[in-house]
This record gives sequence, C-alpha cells and structure tokens, in this order.
Amino acid sequence: MPYTLPQDFTLFILLKEQNLEIWKRKLDWVVANGGMALLITHPDYMSFDNKTTTFDEYPVRYYKELLHYIAERYPGQYWHALPRDMAQFWVSSH
Repeated sequence: MPYTLPQDFTLFILLKEQNLEIWKRKLDWVVANGGMALLITHPDYMSFDNKTTTFDEYPVRYYKELLHYIAERYPGQYWHALPRDMAQFWVSSH
C-alpha cells in the first residue's frame, strides 16, 4: 500500500522539521479529498527517554502528538492498525 504522509525519517531527520505541521496539513488534505492516510514510522529513530536527541533521532512526542491530533479531529474515522491487524484483514478479505 502506498503511504500518503512523509516518513518520519525524511521529515524529522533529513529535513530537520521541529514540529508536525506538515503531517497535520497533509492529513487534513487527504481527508478533505476522501483519501486514506497511511503513515510509516520507525521506532529506531524515536527518542523515548525525553533527553536531548542525537542527529539521527526525534522526540517520540511528535508521534504521540499526531496520534492525539487524529483521535481528537477524526473520531471514529480511523483505524490505528498494527501490521498483524493489516495482515489479518488482508487474509480474511480474500
């Protein structure tokens, strides 16, 4: 499946964004146009200890903030699926 939001590595490590406004704007655009948002994140680039991040990490709070944004802005309109959930859905639908 194609992902529709920029990957976390691209956004926060390569482009050095300091907030999630790009994720929010793109998500809102996708929803407004009847699309499906698919996001890929990499926990190995997230800093979970709330300390200063290194050059190849970003604060986990960015991901948490996005999940809260989705839950508050789009209640009942999303499926926060784990890979195993997607696999099960795919197997049961074919």
